[in-house]
Amino acid sequence: MRWSCVWLCFLALSVGSVTDVQARLVRNHVSSICSTWGREHFKTFDGDVYQFPGTCEYNLASDCHETFQEFSVHMKRKEHDGNPTVSYVVVTINDLSFHLGKSLVTVNGIPVKLPYYNAGVQVERNVIYLKLQSKVGLVVMWNGDDAVMVEVDRDYANRTCGLCGDFNGVSVYNEFIHNDRKISSIEFGNKHKVHRPNDECEDPYEEEEESAEASLESCKEFVKPWSSCTNQINPEPYIQACVQDMCGCTNSTSDFCLCSTLSEFSRQCSHAGGQPPNWRTPQFCAKQCPFNMVYEESGSPCMDTCTHQDTSSLCEDHKMDGCFCPSGTVFDDISMRGCIAQSECQCKHNKIYNSGEVYRQNSEECTCFEGQWACKSLPTPATCAVEEGSHVTTFDGKTYTFHGECYYTLAKVESKDDASPKFTLLAQLAPCANQKFDTCLKALKIVLNNDRNNVLMFTSDGTVKQNMQTITLPYQSGGSNNKKL
Repeated sequence: MRWSCVWLCFLALSVGSVTDVQARLVRNHVSSICSTWGREHFKTFDGDVYQFPGTCEYNLASDCHETFQEFSVHMKRKEHDGNPTVSYVVVTINDLSFHLGKSLVTVNGIPVKLPYYNAGVQVERNVIYLKLQSKVGLVVMWNGDDAVMVEVDRDYANRTCGLCGDFNGVSVYNEFIHNDRKISSIEFGNKHKVHRPNDECEDPYEEEEESAEASLESCKEFVKPWSSCTNQINPEPYIQACVQDMCGCTNSTSDFCLCSTLSEFSRQCSHAGGQPPNWRTPQFCAKQCPFNMVYEESGSPCMDTCTHQDTSSLCEDHKMDGCFCPSGTVFDDISMRGCIAQSECQCKHNKIYNSGEVYRQNSEECTCFEGQWACKSLPTPATCAVEEGSHVTTFDGKTYTFHGECYYTLAKVESKDDASPKFTLLAQLAPCANQKFDTCLKALKIVLNNDRNNVLMFTSDGTVKQNMQTITLPYQSGGSNNKKL
């Protein structure tokens, strides 16, 4: 029996190393991560690695110990060109249902553009992954093909159910040993099937398989150069997954199965704080990146861009595989030119500006400098006003009401040098003729050069006088230019 053979090997490995594995996991992210990859591999939150080839929709992980379920993650696999792929992932958070497809994301059935931010949920796509992150303590990542990762906060310990297990911190128990009865991975997986109307799919069943000692030795050779990883996580479950891959994909024209398990071991290594080697070659499990980006097994997911140049310095996310910009460059998210030197970054404000170009708006002048705006305030005229005889607005914008019956100084300017003007502005306030409780502006005097022998006066009846002599407008004398509006 294929699954009986695999189960016995897996059970011996899991039970024998449970204490050692758990001691290692508490120091890294792996203990709160569940994942699935390849043809049929799953890793529970508690570290069990098992195989389940179901192609129905299944509950991958849910919050199951409350009357009100905070989240659930469902997934469905299908065959494509002879290889299995995840066709979609459905994440439900409270009243929002996110359907993650290869080319389309919908929220409650309505298509949305990415990046999406709403109700404490962020959905974004990079070159490798589609990522959903929620403030309820949930992160879901899908590579758009065979691999899905679910990470939850420790608050959900012993509260989850699904193919990811119960997150109780103990391998095997309650997933594959329940009430002292051994449960096969097929039985465990089938009970998490999500029943959909008109969904035609068959439950998988146990199959026979011969032992594969040669494959076991080959898989052990694969992980020998991974010392940084094997010091952090137990490689044995991934070696067994590798054996399954080599047995189940012998007729495949590609290295899909083996590549998927090595990729998952690399991801788990990064989650655990290790540094996976650059094990890919152009002929084996090669990855292609767009633009001039380079593929790395373990890099910061917080990539600096022209718009956000300090993202990496603020990053708290653990490292992961993906396409990254070479050292010393940032990604051009404005003109989409790939990875460029920061000095080549442009700025955007309604249109694109090259470094050194300037735009002016209202009282501000901004210069583009290496993708960042450097702005300065422009000098603007200050305004003081007296309205309806008693309502005053200062140069600084403060307003107040003042009733008076005299000449009052509105403003007095002393020159800073011989070329600067100096003057005094006086306003005559008096009770209004028809409304004795109101104040009216009777006259306005401008003392030019602060010389009382050089005075312009404007009265409320429209008369203009210079040194008490009535003048007609327009009038120009001694540098002053007056006209009636």
